[in-house]
Amino acid sequence: MILTAFSASAVWALCAPALASPMEFYGFGGRKMGRAGAGTALSEGTDSILSNPAANAGIAHPELSVGFLMADTKFAAFGDLWWDSNRDGAIDDTDPPIDAGPDYDAVHGVMIGATRPLGSKAAIGLGLFIPKERLLRLETFEPSIPTYFLYANRTQRYELGAGLGVRPIVGLSIGGGVQMIPRARYSLDATMDITLSGASSGDATASDVIGIGLDVHSMTLDLVPGFSPNVSLHWDAGEAIPALDGLQLGAAWRGEAGLPVDVDINLQINARTEDIGTIENITLPLLFAVQLGVFDHYVPSQINLGGSYTIERALTLSVDLRRTAWDQMQVSIAKVTHTDIEGATVDFGQDAVEDGNPYTIRLTPTWAPRLGADMRLPPIHTHSRLGDLHVITRGGVGYEPTPLAGQTADSALLDSDRVVFAVGLGLEHEDPFRKLVGAQGSPGLSRAMRLDGFFQYHLLASGEYARPVPDVPTAGYTVDGSPIPIGGHLLAAGLQWSFEY
Repeated sequence: MILTAFSASAVWALCAPALASPMEFYGFGGRKMGRAGAGTALSEGTDSILSNPAANAGIAHPELSVGFLMADTKFAAFGDLWWDSNRDGAIDDTDPPIDAGPDYDAVHGVMIGATRPLGSKAAIGLGLFIPKERLLRLETFEPSIPTYFLYANRTQRYELGAGLGVRPIVGLSIGGGVQMIPRARYSLDATMDITLSGASSGDATASDVIGIGLDVHSMTLDLVPGFSPNVSLHWDAGEAIPALDGLQLGAAWRGEAGLPVDVDINLQINARTEDIGTIENITLPLLFAVQLGVFDHYVPSQINLGGSYTIERALTLSVDLRRTAWDQMQVSIAKVTHTDIEGATVDFGQDAVEDGNPYTIRLTPTWAPRLGADMRLPPIHTHSRLGDLHVITRGGVGYEPTPLAGQTADSALLDSDRVVFAVGLGLEHEDPFRKLVGAQGSPGLSRAMRLDGFFQYHLLASGEYARPVPDVPTAGYTVDGSPIPIGGHLLAAGLQWSFEY
């Protein structure tokens, strides 16, 4: 009992609610986010860093972009749940029901991107997302309580990506890079002294005869980087074959990255007796060595295939197809992986503690399509340093099937198919400051400044999760025995400013 309580406290002190990068859901860059993430085949400077760095090979100018993202979630509420809320060791009518949400933190963050050409046939880029609320927070969840497992832990965390694109032959570019996501290592060494002394006149509570002391010797939390590699291709067909002018194709592969949190707890409990009648004072040491497996924010491997076609330099149509290997995912549920309990007079041996979070789920890979369009309206002549003002309207739609194919009654993981709708608006003009400082450059190589806004609405299909209702009150089940409703929506909006220099 002491081990269970102490371990739970230690883990939850470490694993306060964890969130992860929203780039998995909304994309990176104002232009791609305005078309629901489509555009793997398009060369868009900073917007292409995380999706296809090969597409940036051959860009004419360096580019810097700064954007702001706001996103929130709203899911169908479910009824009150049974839980041992009064902590008496039993679940019954004396336990006040709990309201477990689902309420997850909103996301507010800054996107920063930078690209630079290396000669005429190569380019490098760097993309960064920084959430405003926190850089890193870890969380596990209880599998028996209904949880939208893909959203509770995966909508907020800083993310850093770097990429390089090279064009070895006309029209064909190759690229590679890494995405860095943080992971953690945690260890705790402590001694707990429990002393039972003889009762005397005036002792009224258990604390008068039982003394408990806790000495934490060392506690370490290391944040270390985890890397996910990526390789990409881009083909501008019009450069190699003039008859195919306007056609671009792209492909990108991202490797998996696991973020295990290594939790090692070493606890020594010294149980003593003092001044209890004629009983000799006794000290019984008990050593607990516990290893917990906590997996926060598994990044699955992913393949992106994309094509785009531009008509008369005014209308661009894009289609993407994404395969995500969710079947290898490990969810953020704490699990006892190893225990070793030893004492002076007892030896429980290794793995004497049974894990209290049994669950079995079945996840499958998913194929997710995206369709997007950009319409460039006729230019507006401003007769100013801004030059011609170009207005670009955007829109997109996507479909994300759920990877959750099945689970046992021990867990209540929730998800459903998701449809994505997006709109965007862009303004593009010449750099007015370039002329003010007298910089040199030909009109054909004039720098551009852009302002891109976007809005996304993600709709989760409605449904319900019904599991067999036990005959007795059971933790995590609804009090009235009703199925758990599934559904909801995600909202995202933002603005990005970018300029070539």
